Amino acid sequence: MSANIDSIRFQVLRKVAQGVAPSDILRDLCLAFESSVPGTIAGVTILDRTLRIFEHAIFPSLSPDYAAALRGIAVADKPGSCALAVYEGRTVVSHDVASDPRFVSAWKDLGLKHGLKALVSIPARHVDGMALGTFVVAYAPEVGLETDDLLSADEFAELCGLVLTYRRNQLRHELLVGELQHRLRNLFSTIGAVVYATRSHTLSRTAFARRLMDD
Repeated sequence: MSANIDSIRFQVLRKVAQGVAPSDILRDLCLAFESSVPGTIAGVTILDRTLRIFEHAIFPSLSPDYAAALRGIAVADKPGSCALAVYEGRTVVSHDVASDPRFVSAWKDLGLKHGLKALVSIPARHVDGMALGTFVVAYAPEVGLETDDLLSADEFAELCGLVLTYRRNQLRHELLVGELQHRLRNLFSTIGAVVYATRSHTLSRTAFARRLMDD
């Protein structure tokens, strides 16, 4: 699996360099893991800018309803494995979702409805160590996961952290560009108001131009 991981890491870095959408890269990572470990379902949860709320999730092999139901969950409430993994900063394993006393019934019912009977949630970290989301692997409890599979999941979680860092930087850039555009619009509005006020008190174009330059 190590050689395959190296290949996948190269593909991720290439896609980041090409400016591929983070959601597309994360989707491909989930599908790559499922392909390498048959019988699993992989997904990614994504925290908002405050790192307190899950704002998005990607589970390409599940109904979109599952990802949609995860949006808005607060980390501090710790209703399920992903919130607990982020809150405690460690990998959380649930060998039997239905009987796990750590989690609320609504979260367990949601997972069981979509066939998630056992799973592992691993923090997907920024380079400075803060969790930006989680990499999730669901598996059949009667089959379990091999040690190599868990090590592979850790590798994929690291790659997800890289992509989520890339996503976060993109959003920050878009925010800065939006703020700059907003300020430029305000500036042009102010200039327009000055020009209008100056022109309304001027009798000729020559006098208007002279007055505007003087201002």
